[in-house]
Amino acid sequence: MLSFDNLCLAGFIEGTSDFVVFQALKEFPKGLDIVFKCVGGDMFDLCINALAIRGRLIVIGMISQLQYQGKHGWMPFNYPGLVEKLLAKSQTVAGFVLFQYSHFWKQHLIRLFHLYSSRKLKVEVDPKKILGLDTVTDAVEHLHSGKSTGKVVVCMDPSFEHQMAKL
Repeated sequence: MLSFDNLCLAGFIEGTSDFVVFQALKEFPKGLDIVFKCVGGDMFDLCINALAIRGRLIVIGMISQLQYQGKHGWMPFNYPGLVEKLLAKSQTVAGFVLFQYSHFWKQHLIRLFHLYSSRKLKVEVDPKKILGLDTVTDAVEHLHSGKSTGKVVVCMDPSFEHQMAKL
């Protein structure tokens, strides 16, 4: 059985700043066992350096490296010394593309719903109010700005703003 003493869900908190990783390292000075990573770029290096011996970095995205102006896909990024860092501490980096696991979605969405409805899972929603379909580009820009602090939500119905979601 695996034991995770130093778990950090960096993918959910990266939008704010690297300060969170530094705070996690204060709490877990030997490093983090698992980091979920979704931003890319400089944050990748920070997360690699925060891993414990035998730590695992799960890359679920690279939003900071996504290109738009006439190009498609991710901008290549150079990580000098990565292999040496991984080898020295027996660490692992694994990519995870959600669509390749679509056959698991239903069972895990049901489980997430039960965790959420029993208040065992809390979701942080970014406080910025984004209203209407015509503001979707604003929402994407806010997400890319690195200033978002939680899930960025585009509200379609202004009367829904202060209500609890009914699932």
